[in-house]
Amino acid sequence: MNSSSVTLLASGNSLGAYIPAMHLNTYLQDRGVRTDVHVLENLYHEEIRCKINSTKKAFHADFSVALMGHKLAKPVDSSLNEAEVQFLLDSWIRDGVSHFAVFTGFWLPILERYKAIAHTPLDIQLIRLDVCDTPSFKVHKSLYPDYENVWLYEPSRLSPDFYIASDEKELLAYAQRDRRILIHGGGWGIGTYASTIAELRQFGYLLDVIVYDPSEVEEDDGSTRYFGTEVSWNPWSRDAQGRHSFPPMNRYVREEGILREIPLRDYSAYTDLMRNCVAIISKPGGATLNDSLSYGIPFVMLEPFGDHELQNSKYWESCGFGIRFAEWKALDYSEQHLEEMYERLLEQRSKINHLGRKTHAAENSSYV
Repeated sequence: MNSSSVTLLASGNSLGAYIPAMHLNTYLQDRGVRTDVHVLENLYHEEIRCKINSTKKAFHADFSVALMGHKLAKPVDSSLNEAEVQFLLDSWIRDGVSHFAVFTGFWLPILERYKAIAHTPLDIQLIRLDVCDTPSFKVHKSLYPDYENVWLYEPSRLSPDFYIASDEKELLAYAQRDRRILIHGGGWGIGTYASTIAELRQFGYLLDVIVYDPSEVEEDDGSTRYFGTEVSWNPWSRDAQGRHSFPPMNRYVREEGILREIPLRDYSAYTDLMRNCVAIISKPGGATLNDSLSYGIPFVMLEPFGDHELQNSKYWESCGFGIRFAEWKALDYSEQHLEEMYERLLEQRSKINHLGRKTHAAENSSYV
């Protein structure tokens, strides 16, 4: 295999472990690095994979159900199709795969098997997008200390070390941005995000709302815009070229009860929305922290999903990059407060590197 190659191990179960991997994939490819993306769910038994969407719907419908499911997280070994796992391991051996960027801890048992049979030294980086263990790493506490853990946000330091985006564009100046706020519930559309829409609309903010399902789109009011992932898409499917891709995004407009779907040209059209907004409102998932830092977006944080998101929230607040929604509401939804957070994000972003620089440097060095 060409030495200029990185294998990215992601998960489609959560877009928080998929979208950052796709950003890194794009960044590396643009710099001439060969990449290969694998999504864990492609190794599942088909009947297990088919249940994922119904679980998502249940979590979206009731946040308390989502919180309970989070607490019951366990290793995915029983979900894996052994024939698919063996086929993947054989292909890695055949191709001499040696450099990995790993976005979920559920890959660790498979990597343990590969380490035992690989014929070449391996460089395996565990990309940690949260300030503490997520469930996928927590269930493998006995394994991950033996790997290189690359923390974007080192808990002991009040300054993030890396960000991940498809490029290294400079942040858009705050004064040049539209006075729009982006609201979403993460890849599963969970949390308390929907309840913020009406009050922010009454306060005069222009809103871009990412819906989980098109049925959530309200009648066009001339100021609130609705977007969402194409319903038929899922992260473990491949495109016509056999590659994983960013989710196709639509803008939705409902007029006189009739819903129109307007496809965005590509995923960069969605990231342009993020670059241009004055704040993002969501639960404090690690991928959204990354969006906040990558695009310089003040983060108004909703109720966290699990302990790792609680720690994320505390960390982002201590950095001065975010504020809890209730506190921002008490400040009368102050835009000045948002701009102060933007200035701190701008300063921090100017001091740090894209994670791809570290990955690219490691890929061009001797493996250890």
